[in-house]
Amino acid sequence: MGTAKTPVLWTTGAPGTGKSTTAWGLYTRLVEAGGTVAYVDIDQLGLIGPPPGGGDAAHAIKAANLLRVLEVLRARGAGQLVVSGVVDPENGVEPYFEGRDFDLTLVRLVCDRDELRSRFLGRGSPAAALPDLLAVADAYDRTGFGEEMDTTGQRSEETVEALLPRCVVGDGPVRTPAVVEPQPGPVTVVTGPTAVGKSTAAFSALRDLWEHGMPVAYVDLAQLGFAHPGPDPAVEAANLAVVWRGYREAGAKRLLVVAREFRPEHRRVFEEVTVVHLDADDPTLTERVGRRAEGESALLAGDELRGAPPGVRDRVAARAVTEAARMRDSGGDRVVLDTSGQEPAETAAALLAVLRQ
Repeated sequence: MGTAKTPVLWTTGAPGTGKSTTAWGLYTRLVEAGGTVAYVDIDQLGLIGPPPGGGDAAHAIKAANLLRVLEVLRARGAGQLVVSGVVDPENGVEPYFEGRDFDLTLVRLVCDRDELRSRFLGRGSPAAALPDLLAVADAYDRTGFGEEMDTTGQRSEETVEALLPRCVVGDGPVRTPAVVEPQPGPVTVVTGPTAVGKSTAAFSALRDLWEHGMPVAYVDLAQLGFAHPGPDPAVEAANLAVVWRGYREAGAKRLLVVAREFRPEHRRVFEEVTVVHLDADDPTLTERVGRRAEGESALLAGDELRGAPPGVRDRVAARAVTEAARMRDSGGDRVVLDTSGQEPAETAAALLAVLRQ
C-alpha cells in the first residue's frame, strides 16, 4: 500500500446534529462514484454489558474496536473510511490515532439549541432526555475538539455536499481479508428473513441478560459489512472476529449476533456456535414490514424500510416471504422458533428461553 495513510472522515456531535445521516450520505455518494470506501458506526462497537461503569471505559472499548475494524478495512484496500458516532466529550479521539496509518479528519457537527431540540424530538426521542442531550452538546462545545461545522438550517444533503470534497474517490485494488483463527464461544447467532424481528428480540433478550449481571456482547453483523465493492462475507467475518476479540478483552463471556443469514465464512470465525432461526408466516412478515416502515424498530444505517412508500414496502414484503421459504428449506443444525402472530415480547421471551438453556 505504500506509505500513504488511509483517510478517515469522522462526523460526530450531540444526538440530533446529523452525524449518522451525514456519514451515511457520504458513504452512499462515494459508492455511487465507484470509490473503494467503507462506513463504520462506532456506536455499534461498544454493545457490551452490563454497561461498563463510567463513560471513559465505554469510550475506550469502542475506540479500540473501531481501530481493529479500520485496520481490516484498510488492509482490504479501502481508499476512504467514513465513521460516525459519539466520542469522548472530554478527550476526543485523536490520541487513539497517534502512530496509526490513518489520516483522521474529525468534524464536529453543531446547530443552534432550538433546532437541536426540534431535530431530537422529531426523530421520536423522549422529551425527558432533553437535559442529557443539552449536557452532551455543552460538553462538546466546551472541549471544542475537531473541526466545527454549523448545520443550522441545513438539509442533510447540503451537509453531505459540503463535506464530500474532503473525501477521496479511488478504485484501487481490493484484497481478500486474511483467514481468521476460530474464536472461542459461547456464541449464539439469531437469523431469519427481513423484518421477522431478529434485532428487536435479540436486543430485548440482551437487556434481560445484562440486568441479571451476565457479561454479554452484541453484534449486528450487517453493521460490520458496509464496504464497497461489496457485499463481502469475508469482510464481515474478519470484522466479526476482531470485534469479538475486543469484547472478550473487555470482559465479555458470551456473544449474541444478529444476521439475516449465517454463511460458511461467518461460521468459520467461531469454535462453537448455536444458531437460532426465527420464522414467520407470510401475513406476519407482511405486517412486520409495514410496522418497520412506520418506525417501530430502531433506525440503523442502511435501513431500507423506515419511511418507505407503499410500493417499496410491497417489494420488501415479497422478498421477505421468498427469503423465509428458501430458509425453511435450507435445513442445518439450528433451533427454529415460529414467531407467526407473536408480539415482540413473546418472541423475545422464546429467544431468552433458548439462551438460558
